Amino acid sequence: MKKLLLITLIFTLTSCYTTQIVVGEGAKGNQTIRLKQTHLINGLVSFDIPKIKQIIDKENYTITTKHSFIDLALNSFTFGIYTPTTIIIKH
Repeated sequence: MKKLLLITLIFTLTSCYTTQIVVGEGAKGNQTIRLKQTHLINGLVSFDIPKIKQIIDKENYTITTKHSFIDLALNSFTFGIYTPTTIIIKH
């Protein structure tokens, strides 16, 4: 029973995490592009993978990938079947 409780806590209390990638010297301006990436089965299958070079033609930009509260809520309500990710590109 304790193992089941521990495993449940590990999966439910993972919290929001953020990954930031700086390309070149990073973002110079205040322009922001927000995208959603769709994952299924807790990220095992990915759809709608954005092609960053087709979206932005700058040399310096910053990409932030995170799970927002809404993303985590959708993940929880669907029991991990649908897992969206928010991608923010600043340039």
